[in-house]
Amino acid sequence: MRGLPAPVAHRLNALMVQERAVAWLRIGADLTLLDAGGELDHYGLTAICRGEPVGEQALFLEGLLPLFESPYVVPSIGLTGDIAADVHIHEDADGTWVLLLDVTAERDATRRVQQKAYDMTLLQEKEALLNRRLEAVNAALRETQRELEASRDLARQELERKQLELAEARTLQLALAPPPYRGRIGARAVAVDVVLEPAKEVGGDLVDHFRIGNDMLVFLLGDVSDKGAGAALMMARTHALFRGLINRPDAPWLFRAPENAVGLVNRTLAEGNAGCMFVTLLIATFDAATNRLTYTRAGHVPPFLRRCGGAVERLGAAGGLPLGLSEDAVYASAAVTLAPGDEVLTVTDGITEAMDQSQCLFGEERVAGVMRRGCVAGTSLLQQLLAGVRAFEAGGMQSDDIAAVLVTIGTS
Repeated sequence: MRGLPAPVAHRLNALMVQERAVAWLRIGADLTLLDAGGELDHYGLTAICRGEPVGEQALFLEGLLPLFESPYVVPSIGLTGDIAADVHIHEDADGTWVLLLDVTAERDATRRVQQKAYDMTLLQEKEALLNRRLEAVNAALRETQRELEASRDLARQELERKQLELAEARTLQLALAPPPYRGRIGARAVAVDVVLEPAKEVGGDLVDHFRIGNDMLVFLLGDVSDKGAGAALMMARTHALFRGLINRPDAPWLFRAPENAVGLVNRTLAEGNAGCMFVTLLIATFDAATNRLTYTRAGHVPPFLRRCGGAVERLGAAGGLPLGLSEDAVYASAAVTLAPGDEVLTVTDGITEAMDQSQCLFGEERVAGVMRRGCVAGTSLLQQLLAGVRAFEAGGMQSDDIAAVLVTIGTS
């Protein structure tokens, strides 16, 4: 190359051979292959044979030979394996020379540029179409906005009405829970404390206590199998059914053996119960004349009995199925004698199944632990229990309704 130092020319030649995968063919006047060399395998020409017609071996030369113009260049011919090469052809005294230079990278770059130009054109067309569609959508949105604005106030008023109804329903439900009791049942001093905290506006936990005659105290705790308004209605119905038994002439007989009362209520709840909603229940009657606590446990969490000395027992006798599942369910009672200073705690699974941040349950053993420790000065046992649950949940959302009833037998 004129004007270049020999080392530079040599380096340029090496780069050309290395980067362009140079291969060459020398062809005679009869169009047979005289010689070949360079990177033949790069172009799929490894098996080319000298002395054979070149047109049958290098198909890309078809129509190019014999040469009418020298030198002659055919740019970017597609060869085997998606290779592209510039084909340079010239003649001299030794024959016709064919030089192959790889231009695959340039061919691909050109394709990318062409594709990008095509994509840009297509994008512009799509953008124009999108703009037209957006204009139509905006018009529809403006119309929808006008309709939404027209109905927004009505929706807000309806929401406020429903929130007010739920607040009233919550107030009414909480009003069903009786106040604490301090008094005498027969000759025995008795205290009753209750707690009821629905997880939602209204819930499905039931807590109640009432007297039958002078000598009997009845308390009950129930948990409906669902939450929300449906469970609240089931709870209210169950509450009303038990309350409705108080004024019957046979009320002492029904509640002295509480399985009798449970059987009557169960048959009413099970009749036509297409949704299979049910109520776990613990009902117990304390008879001050005998100091006996007779209880029926219908699928409910077993109560905790703390003796005056601090030992904690469980009242785990099974009494039958939860209420509402079967009209033919049979119930049974068990009994235990209570002494002055004894305490009976009944809870729903909203306490035992309260969860901490790692989804661990509060559990029945923690409830028993609170019972064993007993009251701390100035704090009731139920307050301690609820504080323990809240601390265990560590700020987590209450996942289930919470209810409990604590009956304490006085020492005088």
